[in-house]
Amino acid sequence: MELRPDEAPLKEPFWNIDLVSEGEVVMGVLRQRFPETIAILEEALEEADPFDIVYPDNPHEYSDVVAEMIVLMAPVNGALHLLSTDEIEALVREGLARRFGEYPDETRVKRAVRLIANRYSREAETDPPTQKLR
Repeated sequence: MELRPDEAPLKEPFWNIDLVSEGEVVMGVLRQRFPETIAILEEALEEADPFDIVYPDNPHEYSDVVAEMIVLMAPVNGALHLLSTDEIEALVREGLARRFGEYPDETRVKRAVRLIANRYSREAETDPPTQKLR
């Protein structure tokens, strides 16, 4: 989750974590609280790979983006099924802008949005949302 000084993001991130161990704690808490949402977001971003940074056997390249996206989803309590496709696209773009200092590949962003929308709608058909406040 740490950015080098020469990697200033396009927008100010919510998370400013300097130590790997702190990032692991944050992601551990978020994964426990939002397991389905994080899985959907990470899988879609890694498959679409808007910045062409994912390599075999190197998972979680977009975890910092997903952590930003979870914060942005606070108004809907992390529930993807409450977002429209346009809102998902805005969420993806804002999450990426908070962690990267350049613009993503447009085709790959659109693909990530489609993957997210398709995945949560399939899960909503088979299983009601289980992410509740604890």
